[in-house]
Amino acid sequence: MGENESDLTVPESVSNEDLKKIAWDFARNKGDLVQLPRILGLSDERWEEFMEWLRARSEPRQPDMRYPVLIPATSPTSYISFKRALNLRLPGELTGDWHFDVSFFGYPERSYVRLAGRNGLVDTTPTLGSRGVRDMGRQIADWGIKPYEGPVWVANHYRAIADMAMDRLQNWSWSAETFPAHQINDWLWSEEDFDILVRDYLKPMRGQTWGTIREAFDEWLPTIVYGADYD
Repeated sequence: MGENESDLTVPESVSNEDLKKIAWDFARNKGDLVQLPRILGLSDERWEEFMEWLRARSEPRQPDMRYPVLIPATSPTSYISFKRALNLRLPGELTGDWHFDVSFFGYPERSYVRLAGRNGLVDTTPTLGSRGVRDMGRQIADWGIKPYEGPVWVANHYRAIADMAMDRLQNWSWSAETFPAHQINDWLWSEEDFDILVRDYLKPMRGQTWGTIREAFDEWLPTIVYGADYD
């Protein structure tokens, strides 16, 4: 590194958050992290304390059922979607994801649910309207997420997948591999499910794409078939 090492000296009282930023910048500039404690002038005990803190932050945190996520006001055109919607189901529904606890319960800092629809992360209402969006306020209250105060609008699993596809088209560096069919196979159980997804949700949504996004969408759509493998 071309930086003068003496410029990096810090007091033992440096916060762990500041130390993490220093270590990140040092590593990004191809510094040898093994040498960093010496360069910073830190004792072995202080560095080990920092490493313990860093390891604890890196471990997966288990959801605390005392802290449900915060759900803002919803409507048929501004609703819960994406993976959270995949973890809500009506009686008899077998599709979807199976990570309910981590989707709806968390930590004391509590997080807000990001909605889809008008003014949301993505908006597929221009082509899909409120198709597949249903009131699940009673179920959400029964599951302890939010007391019943009226309707809570949630995408069905087909609409949630369509919104995820639009999110990746608009906000990711998109390619057909970005949202592979085998991932959707984890959430839909039958060829009929795939037919509904493609016919009623994905094909109509094409009307919201244009230019390179439409080209990417047209490349991806034929790959969305039941039984796709991981190759």
